[in-house]
Amino acid sequence: MKHFIIAIILFFGISFMHIYSAETATVEIPDMEKIENAVRDSRSPYYYPDLMKKYLGNDTTMTLQDFRHLYLGYASQEDYNPYRTVEIPERIEKLYAQTVHTESECDSLIKYARIALSDIPFDLRQINFLIYGLRQKGETEEANLWEYRLKGIIQAILSTGDGKAPETAWFVIYPADEYNIVNRQGFTATEFTFVEPYFDYISIEKNPLKIEGFYFNVKKLLKEYNRKFYER
Repeated sequence: MKHFIIAIILFFGISFMHIYSAETATVEIPDMEKIENAVRDSRSPYYYPDLMKKYLGNDTTMTLQDFRHLYLGYASQEDYNPYRTVEIPERIEKLYAQTVHTESECDSLIKYARIALSDIPFDLRQINFLIYGLRQKGETEEANLWEYRLKGIIQAILSTGDGKAPETAWFVIYPADEYNIVNRQGFTATEFTFVEPYFDYISIEKNPLKIEGFYFNVKKLLKEYNRKFYER
C-alpha cells in the first residue's frame, strides 16, 4: 500500500490541497432502493446495460447522476461480488513499486490493468495505472477518456456524503475503494475499524487539516455479500 501511494503521487504530480478541494462534489445521500429500481427498469434513463454501454464507449456526456447510478447500481447486478479479487503477478507488483518505467513495462501495466478491469470494472487502482501507462506511451486520447471515467466515478462516490460522520458517510461498493478515496484526497490510511451496524472507519495520519479519519457506508456491500455468498 505504501508503494502504491508513493507511486500515484509521483505519477500524477498530485498536490495535497488541490485534490481535497477540486474533487469535492455536491452531496446527495443516495436512496439505494431507488437506484436499484432505476438500473433494473428498461424504461429508465439509468437502465444498467445502457449505462454500461455509454461508460465503455466513447461517450463523454455522462452526468453525475449517470455515474452515481453506474457505480452504486453495479452492486445490484448479479455478477457483483464485493470481495472479488484478481491475482496480481509478482512481476506486476514490482512494477507498482517503481517510479520510472520502460515502454515495455508500461505495456505490462496496461495489459494487466485491462485484464483486471474486465473482471472488476471499477477498480480505481487499475484505472490509475492504466491512465499512467497510456500517458507514458503517448496514447493521450485513450488516457483522457479513462481519466474522464475515473473522475466520474470518484465524483459519484464523493457526492454521497462528506465522510465526516456515519450519517454522512461515503457510499462504496468495494472495501478497496475506501483506501483509494482516502489516498486520492492526499491522506495516508493508518487503521481500519468496523462501526456497527454497517460503517467502516479509516483513520489517517496526522495532517494540516487535522482530520482524524473518514466513515464509509457499506450497507449495500454487506447485504449483497450475505445474500449471495454467506447465507447458503
